[in-house]
This record gives sequence, structure tokens and C-alpha cells, in this order.
Amino acid sequence: MRHVTPIASAAADIDSTSFDDRIWRAIAQSIEAQHDTMLALRRQMHANPEASGMEIASSQLIAQSLREHNLQPRMMADGLGVVADIDLGAPADRFIALRAELDCVQVNDDKNVEYASRKSGLCHACGHDAHTAIVLGALLALGTQRDALRSIGATHNIRAIFQPAEESAAGALSMIRQGAIDNVQAIFAVHVDPFLEPGVIGFRNGPLTSACTVFDIAIKGRSGHTARPFEAIDPIPAAANIVSLLYQLAPRSMDSRYPLALAVASINAGSTVNTIPSEATVRGTLRTARAQDQLAVQQRMEAVVQSVAHATGCEARLTFPTMVPATNNDPHLIDLMVSAATELFGPQAVTWIEVPSMGGEDFAYYQQNIPGAIVRLGAALPDPAQRQPLHSGMFDIDERALHIGAKLLARTAVKRVCGQ
Repeated sequence: MRHVTPIASAAADIDSTSFDDRIWRAIAQSIEAQHDTMLALRRQMHANPEASGMEIASSQLIAQSLREHNLQPRMMADGLGVVADIDLGAPADRFIALRAELDCVQVNDDKNVEYASRKSGLCHACGHDAHTAIVLGALLALGTQRDALRSIGATHNIRAIFQPAEESAAGALSMIRQGAIDNVQAIFAVHVDPFLEPGVIGFRNGPLTSACTVFDIAIKGRSGHTARPFEAIDPIPAAANIVSLLYQLAPRSMDSRYPLALAVASINAGSTVNTIPSEATVRGTLRTARAQDQLAVQQRMEAVVQSVAHATGCEARLTFPTMVPATNNDPHLIDLMVSAATELFGPQAVTWIEVPSMGGEDFAYYQQNIPGAIVRLGAALPDPAQRQPLHSGMFDIDERALHIGAKLLARTAVKRVCGQ
């Protein structure tokens, strides 16, 4: 990533002749005015996180906020997820969408802050609370200028998508099945970056995040007494050898010039000290920058698992229960967001990301259906010593990122609905 100097302030908006500047100033002022509202929403969600597939209270909170501002939310099945539209007088089959996520990460919140999680083992350590506040803030501000945008002949209407279950990679698919992107021509999103300065936005064409696959290896042996291991078929040595060989051989399955991240995150077998268990499980993730590398590594993994099973007398089954494709940012939409960022915050706000992250992102499922763009939003804490990575129990953001992100999405939306 190229180094850039962060902007001192995100409050100054550069004039643009591409649409009515008076309308934009009103939208920007609305975002500034509701900064406290966005802040309170983010902190309320942070204190009350909900795991993937459990986001009922979060969905209700967003729906209520929308109703209070004269917008009509549409609740998804089982109360998980919300969609809200702003009719700008464009054809009914022409929308652009802004997307946010509602779920949290299953880690403890170890921060000493007043808005720390009240639920053990749950924390908004990936910034989804911030994304929700940002999209809500942008939508509400755009709603204040609904009539003005209609008057200048908007080419698209606007939709906000608040999805559940991003962390389990089930939420985007659920929203798509329920029609969340029906009639949507383009979709935009931001993801906070805890090491990028506030006021700086990271852009990349094509893949921003990798293809990510969860793997599950079930090993079956035969239980027995630890005093007579020859009477048993021990699955633990099989598990240990599989893990070792995966780390050794998986990287040799693909071109080493491209990144690979294979990680075992869970090994489980037995519960006593004097009994050889009958089963063991090995679970983790496989991440590659290219889709074709996924297949090559998966084939090598299968060969490793079956070879070790045969050598140890066990039975073993390798499955891939969850697969998320790489994101694929549309260059035209990225150009639009770069233009919006430059107009808002100056050229120093733009940095280009050289290689994709090895993280997974179910925004990719939207991009398999419609053009989309997701960018990194600078949210680093002022003190570098306090900056912690995503999914850390100490993760937090500089909350100035809320109004910066809301302005970026709102400006991008206005440019798009005005035909750019």
C-alpha cells in the first residue's frame, strides 16, 4: 500500500459541477448534524453484539431508526436483516444499494471503555457496528433531500441493505434469495481499517479480499485403553500428521508468486486421560487470491488426508462446508468512489492497495450478481500503540470514521443517481 499523508479534517467539501452543489451541501450538513446519532447507534450495537444468525435486536433497532425518520423498512425472514428504499422518482427497476452488516465476532471484548460488550464471548471486533452506523447515516441524509434529488432527474433510486451473518458467510446469500438486490444496478460498501489513518480510503480494482474456504476433516478410528494402544486405532496421530503435511505440502500445490493462507484453527479429540478416542476433527480455513488455486490446494489436501488415513488405519472425510469467493471490485464503480473521495477530502485521501487481503468477505456474493465496489475506510486510533487488528478483543476505531464513511457513501450515491 502506498504511503499517504492523512487529511487534517474531513469537513471541507470541494465544489463539483457534476450535480447541484446546494443539494450536496445540505446532505453533508445533515451527516454532520447526525454524527452524535451515528455515534450512539454504533456504541449501542457495540455494547449489545449479536452473533451471526441471531441479529434480531439489531435488526429491530435499525428498523425503528428508519421509521423514526419516515422511511419504511422491510424486515427479512425470521427478523434477520432489513432493507429500506428511497424513491427518487427513477424507474422502479433502477436502484443503487449501500450495504452494511449487523453481526459480531465470537471473541471476548477486552477493552476498558464504557461501550464495551455486555455479552461474554461476543464483540464487534470487525467494525460491523460502524458500517451499520455509516450506512444509516448516509441513507438518512439522502432522505432529507429526496424531493431535491427528484427535481434534478435522478436516474436511480437508493436502497440500504443491512444484512445478518457476514461472519458465517450466510447473510449475503440470504438477502439475495429474499430479493434485496432485485432491480439493483450497483452496490457499494466500506470496511473499516484499524491501521489506515482516518480520512484515508484504500482502493483496489478487482479482488480486495481472497477466496476463503472453511475445511472440516473428520477422522474415525477405534477407541481403546491407553494401556493397550495396539487394541485401538488412534485418530490423534492421524490428525497430527495431517496438520503437519497440510502446512508442508499445501503451499507447493500452487504458484508461489500468489498468496496462500492455510490455517488450522481447531483440533478436537477425546476428553479423558486414559482412553484413546474413536474420533478426531481438524478444522480451519484455506484462503487464496485466485479461484483456480483453491481447487489445486483442495485436491492436495484430499490426497494428504486419504494417504494419512490409509497409513494409520483410520477413515477420514474432508469437506468444505463454507466457501466464499474473492471480491471483485468493478473498475468503473471504484473510479466513481475515488472521484467522490477526491472531491470530498482531496487527492491525499486516496491510496491504492497493491495486493488483496487474505480475509474473506461475503460482499463477493453480491458482486457475483451485480457490479459492486467495497473499499477500506481509515479508522486507526490516534495512538499507534493502541491500534489492534480486526478480530482482536482489543479492536476499536477512531469514531471520526463514521461521518467520513457516511459522506463517502452519500457522495458516491448522489454522483451515481445523477448519472455519473
